[in-house]
Amino acid sequence: MHPSTSASIRTILPLAFVTGVSMAAMDLYLPAVPALQAGLGIGVPLAQATIAVYLAGLAGAQLLWGELLNRLGPRRCLELGLALLALTSLGCALSPGIEVLLVLRLLQGVAAAAATVVAPSVVRATLGDADVVRGIAAISMVEAIVPAAGPVLGALLLRVVDWRGCFWVLAVLALLVLPWVVKIAPRRLPGLDLAQDAGYLGILRNRRFLRLAASHALCIGALLSFLASAPQLLQNALGLGAAAFSALQVLGVGAFMLGASQSGRWAARLGHARVVQWGSAIQIVACALALGTALAGQALPFAAVAAYWVCFCGALAIRGPATFGDALALPPAQMGRATALLVLALLAAGAIGTQLVAPFLDRADSAVPLFGGLLLMLLASAALVWRYPAVPPAGGR
Repeated sequence: MHPSTSASIRTILPLAFVTGVSMAAMDLYLPAVPALQAGLGIGVPLAQATIAVYLAGLAGAQLLWGELLNRLGPRRCLELGLALLALTSLGCALSPGIEVLLVLRLLQGVAAAAATVVAPSVVRATLGDADVVRGIAAISMVEAIVPAAGPVLGALLLRVVDWRGCFWVLAVLALLVLPWVVKIAPRRLPGLDLAQDAGYLGILRNRRFLRLAASHALCIGALLSFLASAPQLLQNALGLGAAAFSALQVLGVGAFMLGASQSGRWAARLGHARVVQWGSAIQIVACALALGTALAGQALPFAAVAAYWVCFCGALAIRGPATFGDALALPPAQMGRATALLVLALLAAGAIGTQLVAPFLDRADSAVPLFGGLLLMLLASAALVWRYPAVPPAGGR
């Protein structure tokens, strides 16, 4: 094995695992919500609030970890994040009531946010240009597997333990991965110059970052909008239930895994601009065909929805790592804050897109407004990268 390849694997794998453990705080826990509701004797709104406060902590802490990355360094940030994740998980497992649990779930979201900021920044700052796409793709593969496998593993876990057992498992996972991450995470980002302008205004004045970040946010916004709307679409427009949604998830994750496993090779062979542009084109064509089928006046078949989703996820795996990595092609002093801004933009785009199409989902013809909205987002995303901005080489940052 080439020395640089071996070094990149030693960097990527622990960061991918810590990202997976952080995401498991949501996905492993989801099947336990009804059991928690019954165990604590609370209603549905309070039980669902344990999810909402976690997401609030995850989103709100992006800027916090973006600030701390330069001040404390990647290693200390991951130490603090994983230690807080383990402690809050233990606290959730021992929680006497819903009030304490809600506070701890909020802090758990804050802890999980460390990985979403630190992992991409370390990959971008420590790996050469040839390995950045592979690194981002590996982390993205974990981010695709955990939401699909987490609820399944959580449901199996509930056969032998109660809802508190899920949090015990999370605490153990965080403690197991902590020493591994400490060994590979640098004390500070390579090339970090704290005298350089690292403020948010300086980052937002970078047109290349804005274009790539906005393009990726719109693409992820289309992803999250479809995921949030698919159960309603399948039920109201196609007359299908949860099994159809599960099938979509399996197909989408499979397509994403296949594309992500090849994205680094294609990016090296064709260049980042081409893989991003071709990925965008595939997504637009797939969405336009689904919209055209819905506009034809016939009932939208499940095969058309599945075909769109497979093409979208496969193309996202090809274009996403290159876009994300190139957006972070910044001076190391700016990477933490830039990652925080980018993740916030992804979450905001998904929330806005989901809410905009929500009023149309209770209709039998809900496929038309849904795919119409998705197509507009994908067209805007593609327009931003149709003339791909120049990205400085690693040595020029």
